[in-house]
Amino acid sequence: MLASINPALVRVQSLRYTLLLLISITISSAHAQVKIAAHRGGLYDQFPESAMSLFDFTADAFKNDTVFLEIDLRKSKDGTFYLMHDATVDRTTTGKGLVENLSDEYLNALYLKTKDGKTTTEHIPTFTEMLKFIRHRNVNLMLDIKAPVHREVLEQVKKSRLENRMLVLTFKDEITAEVASASQDVFMSALIETPQAWENFKQIPVQSGKRIAYITNRTPASFISTLRKERVLIMADVSEDLRNGGKPLQTEGYREKVKNQDLDILISDFPIEAREALGSAKKRVP
Repeated sequence: MLASINPALVRVQSLRYTLLLLISITISSAHAQVKIAAHRGGLYDQFPESAMSLFDFTADAFKNDTVFLEIDLRKSKDGTFYLMHDATVDRTTTGKGLVENLSDEYLNALYLKTKDGKTTTEHIPTFTEMLKFIRHRNVNLMLDIKAPVHREVLEQVKKSRLENRMLVLTFKDEITAEVASASQDVFMSALIETPQAWENFKQIPVQSGKRIAYITNRTPASFISTLRKERVLIMADVSEDLRNGGKPLQTEGYREKVKNQDLDILISDFPIEAREALGSAKKRVP
């Protein structure tokens, strides 16, 4: 199929979306718009978790604005990457068992379930499907890779020529280093809760502008200003499902979150509501 694609057209399209991503989250200008990342596509109960219909719904709601879709990847027994948060398929599908022990034939025959247990007609998306889905949309992917298979995932991304539209989440120094050695074209984040964690992250070679500090409520407020002086992108999650009873925050809640942590990227279970709350407000970047 790739053989039928005009290479020049692919390069133009790749450049277009690379520029789109860089423009979306750049911190080089005097003002930058906070970007929204939809955690697992968003927590909208009418859709199954991590379903293609959910991703389509969220992407359409953002219209011409760019949205990150955060997805979880697990590898099947046959080596295919599927979108699945849990180690097993029990909670979200009609099947049972560990993803890593299940064949593609079995996984492809399963149906996704909604949060209240209702069976749908949707199947578990594969990573290949997601890469095709974003190609002509204002959508970038935030990858939470649930096993030490980062090189394999990034090799698939590279073949699709979509590296500049990926943000890879990492939570351990050895994984961060692995991602950095596998690709210098993806954006990558590291969990930064202490000054030492930041120092460790800085020791890992990362292309300029690709480094993202994933902060939490444990990150000292005084240290956030230090990160800003380093001109690194700052990201944090809201976790409304866990911390707010599965409901969106009030408008001021989102605004205060962004202001207090000086965020460039906000991860939300309710991305549409977060976007509406933040609106077109701009935040100052020194």
